[in-house]
Amino acid sequence: MPSKKVTTNFTCCKCNRALNATEDFYKSYSELYHGNQHLPICKDCFNTIFEEYYVKYHQNAKKATQRICMAFDLYYDSNLFDRCNKEGLFSIGTYLKRLNMIQYQGKTYESTLDKGVGFPGQKSSTVKTAEDEEQNNDSDVKKKDKKKWGDGLQPEDYDIMNDHYEYLKTANPNCDSNQEIFINDLCYTKMQQIKAVRSGNVDDYKKLTESYMKTFQQAGLKTVPDTADSDNEGLGVWARRISEYTPEEYYKDKKLYRDFDGIGEYIKRFMLRPLKNLMFGSTDRDEEYSVKEAEDGDDDEIQD
Repeated sequence: MPSKKVTTNFTCCKCNRALNATEDFYKSYSELYHGNQHLPICKDCFNTIFEEYYVKYHQNAKKATQRICMAFDLYYDSNLFDRCNKEGLFSIGTYLKRLNMIQYQGKTYESTLDKGVGFPGQKSSTVKTAEDEEQNNDSDVKKKDKKKWGDGLQPEDYDIMNDHYEYLKTANPNCDSNQEIFINDLCYTKMQQIKAVRSGNVDDYKKLTESYMKTFQQAGLKTVPDTADSDNEGLGVWARRISEYTPEEYYKDKKLYRDFDGIGEYIKRFMLRPLKNLMFGSTDRDEEYSVKEAEDGDDDEIQD
């Protein structure tokens, strides 16, 4: 006769619901919860608390993870967090599931303290926090980026804004000082858009998108260079576009842009020609200003 599967129910100390112990509660290795080997609150309530920490620490998932691990005596490891945070899509549930791997079994926040990682906000010369790790990332941020965009941003935030700035400047090479201000504002908005997508905040993303479109239209910017305005562009911009998309060495007609600015013709007419006459005694004249001598018998004689 097959044995029946015994289901154990725990009551969440936060929402007071009776739920399945193994399915609705995260596992714990802490001595505080040794009796049932699970956290005292259900997964839904745990995730809600994590979201509160996430907002409190200004959408910094690493700080929020360390703080909730400290609150519930869970093991915190910066490298494990980074592996769970690939492409900026972090899930606290994924982090806790990986804590059940063999190398992390039996570890608690006490193990984290033994590694020298302390409490968020703690000031110590020997204990590091997630905030300290963030400050160490400042070495990866260039001074010119801090001067341009301001302090307090993540290294990836600077990368996003720099990339978008380069994109807008390439599409608008002749923007004026007012448009430059708008471009900087658009870079901030783009960075916030990406953060909203990563956090799954659809409402914020829609608002930021509307703000981006209004600012873009108000600034009169373009997403691609307008070839109709090529006459107003500088020679360097024009030559760079040709070199980038159609390298000069691949033109079939090699004479097409050989002397596009007329400098070669100028040198030939007004420098090499006079120099030749001076050195060799020749009498070559400039074709544009010279008058051919009339043939014999064609000129009328002037009589008194």
